[in-house]
Amino acid sequence: MKISQRLAFSLLMCAGLAFAAPVASAQDGMRPVGQLNYTPEMQTGVFQLRPDDRDIRAMRIEARGGAVDIQTVRLVYRSGEQERYNIRERLRPGQTTGIIRKQNRRPLRAVEVSYIPQGQVTLVLRASAGGGGPPVATWNELGCKSVGFLIDRDVVNVSSGEFYRALRLRSTGFDIEMLEMNVRFANGQRDSYRVNSIIRSGERSQPIDLRGERRRITAIEFIYRSLGLSTRKTQLCVDGLQIERD
Repeated sequence: MKISQRLAFSLLMCAGLAFAAPVASAQDGMRPVGQLNYTPEMQTGVFQLRPDDRDIRAMRIEARGGAVDIQTVRLVYRSGEQERYNIRERLRPGQTTGIIRKQNRRPLRAVEVSYIPQGQVTLVLRASAGGGGPPVATWNELGCKSVGFLIDRDVVNVSSGEFYRALRLRSTGFDIEMLEMNVRFANGQRDSYRVNSIIRSGERSQPIDLRGERRRITAIEFIYRSLGLSTRKTQLCVDGLQIERD
């Protein structure tokens, strides 16, 4: 390929990437109402809302220019009251969190975001005033276990009274092959899920949908084995996708 052709191809690719995120964001009817520029050393940022934007009802956090782990979002009302949401989502450039919806109609003063940046990244707060749409859905940590190697099983007891519709797993230390997961629900019912998936250290599994729209969980049993021999321990954690009550 000639130099001029390579240059033209590169320009076309850059143009495509530049327009992909705005088009996707426009589909949910949300508009930018604030922007924060982050560096890897920072851990918390605050969107101070203008008076015209304080009546927003639903919002998302969008990542631009880099990847970031969004940990929590705190809504600060003009009255001083606060609401905290556990997000725990990793965003790549152009991706957004799930919808975060206010629990009441009082005006907001600020939105505080706690995060772990993966290099230079810009976070954009996108919001709308509408009250419709899906319920609040956030990932909450349900528990962790320090596990060893070879084939083994462990149980995480869950004390949360919230409703969940999906689970995901993460490992810190070494890779784990998750074989099976048995879930015990508050009504006494038990369900088994064949996972057969490798969870790399520092990564999360794909969401595992629970049978039924919304379930209360009391315990989760894992059957797993580590990949390779090691005397070290790893943290095996499980997150639940929470949905609000009717």
